[in-house]
Amino acid sequence: MRRKKKTTIVTFESRERTTIRQSAPSLVAWCEQCGTEVLMVTPNEAAMMSQTDARAIFRRVEAREIHFIEDRRGELMVCSNSLPPPAR
Repeated sequence: MRRKKKTTIVTFESRERTTIRQSAPSLVAWCEQCGTEVLMVTPNEAAMMSQTDARAIFRRVEAREIHFIEDRRGELMVCSNSLPPPAR
């Protein structure tokens, strides 16, 4: 007599939402390296968008891997187009 095997398939669906709360206003500005107007964000916002930390963003800025400008107050603003994609 043969036993029947029972198979159960479980499927999960997940969704992710990133909310950026602005402590300092983002701005649209000219990026020399991109050659176009882009959204410039703070290092903390850039870290959230790239799913990393602000230290990693500052290291990439210093290595000139990410485009950046300084705003009127001298604050660092990062080109959102030059950010690495989020880690999966």
